[in-house]
Amino acid sequence: MTSKTFFVAALIAGTLSTVTSCSYFESGKNREKGTPVESSKTAVQKILDDKEASEGKRFSITGYLNYSAGMTVYVGRPQTVYVNTAPGDGGETITPIEMAWAENGHNSVFVPENAGRGSDKTIFYDNEGNPLTTNDKVEVSFEVGKASVYPVEVRIDKVK
Repeated sequence: MTSKTFFVAALIAGTLSTVTSCSYFESGKNREKGTPVESSKTAVQKILDDKEASEGKRFSITGYLNYSAGMTVYVGRPQTVYVNTAPGDGGETITPIEMAWAENGHNSVFVPENAGRGSDKTIFYDNEGNPLTTNDKVEVSFEVGKASVYPVEVRIDKVK
């Protein structure tokens, strides 16, 4: 492969990667619900470890969302949000998930600038764009991403 051919191939791969990553944020709404699985760290890790068998399937767990923004939030990147067994900062972590950073979004997380950085100030948005708190029990539907160690393409629905 010549250096020119390699450059073109790298450029195309980079462009495809950018298109794929951009589509993550644009497709934040109207994802399908997943098949319920045990809401435990062990069950989710088993799904994540077997990417080949899990590819193309959607799963769901129930729990409570938790997010603690660091000093810097990179808004163009997925945020790491935790699904816990209890509300607020309590309980065990079932799994981290990737969510978009967006105010009034869909399947996203946001902390208002003047609210401080406490997890109680975090606003989560469900699949319909309705705001949720860390005290709301939710169903989290997700897929397994080849390039991620966390569940991706999440859909958030409040458990009634």
